[in-house]
Amino acid sequence: IESQLLRVEGVREAVVLVRSDANGQKALCAYYTTDGELTAADLKRAISRELPGYMIPSYFVELERLPLTPNGKIDRKALPAPEGGA
Repeated sequence: IESQLLRVEGVREAVVLVRSDANGQKALCAYYTTDGELTAADLKRAISRELPGYMIPSYFVELERLPLTPNGKIDRKALPAPEGGA
């Protein structure tokens, strides 16, 4: 999923995690940074051409930059919980 997101023009970085909501339901959440103006709908449309429906993230969160650990790797624990719906 991450590699498909990175193929979309304008996406610099992408991370996809499985998140649990308050009810314990699991959902895919994509975090990304862009070079331009990309909306969640644009990303969803772009990756839905290549991926089956169950692999499309329910949430898309655009960040200014992805949080990093002291080692320079993406700090998945520091990523914010998604707000609202897809």
